Amino acid sequence: MSQLYDVITRHGEHAPRDKAFTYRVGEVYESVDYATLCSYVNSLSARLADHAGQTIAIIGNNKLEYAVSLLATLGCIGDAFLIDKELKEEDVLKIFGQRKPELVILDEDLELELNGYAIMGFRDVCEAMKEGLAFKPRASFSGHLLLHTSGTTGEPKCVSLSEENYFGVIPELNEKWEVTAEQSCLLIIPLYHVYALTSLFHGLYAGINNILEWDFRRLANVLEQTKPHLFMGVPLIYNKIRDAILEKAGAKIKLATWCSDVLLKLKIDVRRKWFSEIHKYFGGNYVFGVSAGSLLPRETSRFFQSVGLPIYNVYGMTETSGPIAINYKGHNRLDSVGEVLRINEVMIGNADENGVGRVCVKGSNMFQGYLNEKDEPSSGDYFYTGDLGYVKDGYLYVIGRERNVLIGANGKNVSPEELNRKILKHNDVHDCNVIMENDRLIAIVNTDLSEAELRAYVDKVNEKLPRYKRISEIRMTKEKIK
Repeated sequence: MSQLYDVITRHGEHAPRDKAFTYRVGEVYESVDYATLCSYVNSLSARLADHAGQTIAIIGNNKLEYAVSLLATLGCIGDAFLIDKELKEEDVLKIFGQRKPELVILDEDLELELNGYAIMGFRDVCEAMKEGLAFKPRASFSGHLLLHTSGTTGEPKCVSLSEENYFGVIPELNEKWEVTAEQSCLLIIPLYHVYALTSLFHGLYAGINNILEWDFRRLANVLEQTKPHLFMGVPLIYNKIRDAILEKAGAKIKLATWCSDVLLKLKIDVRRKWFSEIHKYFGGNYVFGVSAGSLLPRETSRFFQSVGLPIYNVYGMTETSGPIAINYKGHNRLDSVGEVLRINEVMIGNADENGVGRVCVKGSNMFQGYLNEKDEPSSGDYFYTGDLGYVKDGYLYVIGRERNVLIGANGKNVSPEELNRKILKHNDVHDCNVIMENDRLIAIVNTDLSEAELRAYVDKVNEKLPRYKRISEIRMTKEKIK
């Protein structure tokens, strides 16, 4: 049987009353334990038995019906084709041209019709879950994940991941993040993203309570009601929370975080006491948060670290089944996307004199290929991520996308993201965008600093940069930089 099915049945036998999922019904959050989850998965699998070996598409919000449909399909039935719920009908049909599903499990709230396809609504899924039907899984079965992705280059594609791909990294994640069965994790990132799926599979492996929500407008509400220990987010969410706190507290919070950092160096930790209101906002049980999608700005990472709410950057992509590198307790470098995981190997191709080059990866986490493309990746080949970066002491540093690189008259490549991050290290610099005009690098900066203070700060940044990367001109703005 599949590893995924084996994990949930093992918890169902050994920890039957532990919470497996907390999910929203209307305005209320309800929970289901592991024994009941096993019953739901088996019963839905029995209803879906006629589709054994077929492709089942799932489109919907982060509801219990979605999670059970995913587990039943992958663990017992066939391939799970997960589709972005935000797509319009014509876009969904275009994706189905790459692999036509025999059944579409669909959240009725999305109001998609998808004429010509067999549809099973979430209401029917809920009924099937509760019928209590028995199901005997196939001994050697494990389904593939089919995920739609923007791809590193060119047109959007559909990635095929085997269970070895999407589940192989889970034990190492659990070892490094030290998650315990008593904890819970908020999953508000849509479950058709590989980041959210990795978080879900890890949560099930660890036997924790996986909290499902899909409406970001309800973030404060779900945090207050469910009090999660772990938080899976993206930079946009963390930045908005930080900005709201700073706007409300003003200069007082900046002084408090500075004092907190000084005391922490003296091994005096006052963060939970001093910043109790911020801890309360997250529910009071916060252990750590994870950020993926892009590198969390250093000032945001530093702020949450200062108030006692650590956030760990991770780096990965759909083609690598999620994480390539992660930060974790005792191994958290704010400028790095993380320590390279043992499951894969990172190579920097075409590195320059500073060791910066193309970030390439290979390992058992590598995808099976794109749908309808004949050439499948070889396990011995490196996959180019589309990013530029370097490795130092086992940690990966990503400086930006190669296609965003600025090329000067001297032919030298300059990553604007790298320079933006260096300038943004100052607490009073709120936003920055480095551009190139007439072969000169220009920094557009939103800051509270005076022009003289900013110029002095940028001069210090320039001192540590090679000449071709130095900022020639500064343009100050009070507008939000896009």
